[in-house]
Amino acid sequence: MPLRRSHLNAALAFATLCAFIFPTSIHATVPIHRGTPSRSAPATKVTNNRAIYTLSPTFVITDVPVTRTFDWTLSLATGAPDGVEREMMVINGQFPGPLIEANQGDTIIVNVRNGMTTGAGIHWHGIAQKGTDWADGVPGVSQCPIPAGSTFTYKLTVANQFGTFWWHSHMGNTMADGLLGPLIIHSPNDPNVRGRDYESERIIILGDWMHDMSDVIIADLLTVDGYRNSTGAPVPDALLINGVGVYNCSSVTNTSCTTQPLPEIDVVPNSSYRIRIINTMHYKFSIDSHPLKITAADDTAISGPKALHQLPIGIGQRYDAIIKTTVGTHGSAYYVRAAMCAASIANVPSNYDITALAVLRYVATGSKATTTLPSSTDWSDSVNNDTTCYDLDTTGTSVFGFITNSALESIAHFFWNSVTWTNYIYKPMLFTLKNGGSLNSSIITHAIFPSTGAADIIINNHDGGIDHPYHLHGNAFYLVSRGSGLLTATEYAARNTSSFNTTNPLRRDTLVISRSSYAIIRIITDNPGVWPLHCHIGWHLGVGKMATIVVQPAAIRNLSVPAAATALCDASNIPAGDTVNTTAPGRKRRSTGADLTAYVLRGLNNAIEHRRAIKLLD
Repeated sequence: MPLRRSHLNAALAFATLCAFIFPTSIHATVPIHRGTPSRSAPATKVTNNRAIYTLSPTFVITDVPVTRTFDWTLSLATGAPDGVEREMMVINGQFPGPLIEANQGDTIIVNVRNGMTTGAGIHWHGIAQKGTDWADGVPGVSQCPIPAGSTFTYKLTVANQFGTFWWHSHMGNTMADGLLGPLIIHSPNDPNVRGRDYESERIIILGDWMHDMSDVIIADLLTVDGYRNSTGAPVPDALLINGVGVYNCSSVTNTSCTTQPLPEIDVVPNSSYRIRIINTMHYKFSIDSHPLKITAADDTAISGPKALHQLPIGIGQRYDAIIKTTVGTHGSAYYVRAAMCAASIANVPSNYDITALAVLRYVATGSKATTTLPSSTDWSDSVNNDTTCYDLDTTGTSVFGFITNSALESIAHFFWNSVTWTNYIYKPMLFTLKNGGSLNSSIITHAIFPSTGAADIIINNHDGGIDHPYHLHGNAFYLVSRGSGLLTATEYAARNTSSFNTTNPLRRDTLVISRSSYAIIRIITDNPGVWPLHCHIGWHLGVGKMATIVVQPAAIRNLSVPAAATALCDASNIPAGDTVNTTAPGRKRRSTGADLTAYVLRGLNNAIEHRRAIKLLD
């Protein structure tokens, strides 16, 4: 049933002033690489476990729930994803981190031992966490940090979801130091069936890499001079596919550097593969000579393009695609390409190589893999230097704005409605509300939805120079409208909502909104909790670009929170030098920007029809 205006009980406009702010004396020249890591690395070496990229064809997909337990140890180690050695943060000594594979309805228990010297928190990206907001993994929002030397257990039941997810650190931007990995949920309800629609599954993780630790970068970004003479998000030192990048070692001094071979993805000829693509950087993804049949966006099954050559994919997003390995024979090889969308980063040098490569290699059963590099070429219709980053959307077109810069201050911050998030990491907002308190609007922009219903959230990207990926915790949303320019609540109220796509809109949890543009997302407010809504460019989040959606505060008071979760906030777990009023690095208060406005439609009850398989694009 299409959703009409009469089904809405709330509409909220977020005016997001997200301006890159540059000192007037600093202009757009940024070194391509610095080359030398910021500090010496530990003796323990990081491994890249290739087994996590191949899902077992014997994994039993069932609706009989079980409990699956995983034991993780966080530690510091020496790694070289792009060949340049540096200190990393890893889980069980590997990067990317361990695979979690389960079925819809399973209970997942993850015992986390923090063997690092700083606090930690792990977020399960895309998992709704119904009834378990305390396990969402965001220090300062849903938990206190897991102290160094301590152990904490996350427990989540994936009741009504399946698809491709991922997990990552949500403490500062330590995700950029190595704390991330795949999370796959199977289901008999999945319309894409192993053995019928595809034979095997592969995981491809796209990312980027810096030679400095994230705390060094964020500290520099909060100075007038910025990091590498820029207050914008830094240009990556390397681009990664499945944790591997290639760096020119001739420019490296004072540390070990090894030229890496390209990562390889082996496939059997004359078969079909479900490729689960997890992305931590803005990219356009393609495989030479192999069209992509798009079957899922985030955790929503879709009827997408049947023969797509190049897939735009934003930070935090996931896509599933099916490919057929009928193009070549044993020994054939083709490049896998991830072309970075430079419109999400300021000041990308003209000579920067924006494309990461891997090799798709045909290996017949029982045969030895060949080693020859591909001679394949990119699709002739590929566009690798777009001036905007965009989503694969319901119309197949993207209408976006233009480039302007704002020179308000000399230090870069990001705001939601004139407020930069100040993260009191030992005062989680969830616990504040559970104990009957309220949130301070001067340190976090937040919207409150007191009851179950449907609500529209208007996200305006005021940033005239950068495209931003927005991720909402706890709730997948429906994209009902988007466009160029900015949209006020008054304009929304006057709009004929029959133009909204409410018959079968795309449902996902992460959306790219380009510069000077807006999107209207619709949520169902049936999941009590405090849910972050933030830019998923980690460096932007690290300097305060986050708001929260508070759903049913009265019900939050009745949420069950394990004693171990509240104990993380005990005074004995606050490290020396910190106090209960300590804020996380990168959270600074600001007082300029746009205003938050709300538009409420009263007496309206029904919510949108949940359809898992949608028509996206022919």
